[in-house]
Amino acid sequence: MTDVGLGATPPATDLFAEDLFEDTVALVTGGGTGIGRAVALGFADLGGDVAVASRDMDHLRPVAEAIEERGGAACATTVDVREPDAVDAMVATVVDELGGIDVLVNNAGANFLTGFDSMSTNGWRAVVGTILDGTAYCTRAVGQHMIDRGEGGAVVSMGATNSVRGAPYHAHSGAGKAGVHNLMQTVAAEWARHGIRANTVAPGVIETEGASELMEGGIRDRIVDEDLAADRLGVAEDCVPITLFLSSPAAAYVTGGYFTVDGGQLVAPSPV
Repeated sequence: MTDVGLGATPPATDLFAEDLFEDTVALVTGGGTGIGRAVALGFADLGGDVAVASRDMDHLRPVAEAIEERGGAACATTVDVREPDAVDAMVATVVDELGGIDVLVNNAGANFLTGFDSMSTNGWRAVVGTILDGTAYCTRAVGQHMIDRGEGGAVVSMGATNSVRGAPYHAHSGAGKAGVHNLMQTVAAEWARHGIRANTVAPGVIETEGASELMEGGIRDRIVDEDLAADRLGVAEDCVPITLFLSSPAAAYVTGGYFTVDGGQLVAPSPV
């Protein structure tokens, strides 16, 4: 048998019906770059209308233009997900411009490397606040809209594989992502009666703009050689199909789940 390894993930347009998200509005936080951008464009490629939100309009504007070029309606709005009032304003803007929200993708995140013994209180709060508090505030605000509207919905939150094992040099991120996983399980249990599903997608090491800054000095090669079953790092597009599936009617009976996209990281030996 030929050893072909783990190859590239096909584009969503090759895997799903082209009108899968027709008449569907998706809100993607952290939608201006990386995984968020790839997911937002995936919804647009399959007929969805998409709102993207982050703190930087310069990142959001080109994504909104790309969504419109694909034929979807777009909304770009700035938000600091750590601020509940700002989150409420974001949801009101999206509902006003696009008519409602059917899918929420919690993707806003933050991270930097430092040992736990030298981590500042502000550094801890900034990362955990963005990852865990931000996910909670966005889920609560959008979930209330979904409950009031009475048509169900889907929430997909980006976790990470560092949430289920030690997270050396990014304890804040690992703890925050672990909280996200637990929150999604709780939301899945509480809101099933409203027809709202909640799941976690857990990427491993994904090459994005932010991650590349954390993988200098040979760290990238070490991760590939020693920490992955696959022979490559992931890319943002690897996270798109599972997110779209969980957001779609095909996952109508899937809630409270935890889905890794990690090239076998959790089953490979760790160098740490």
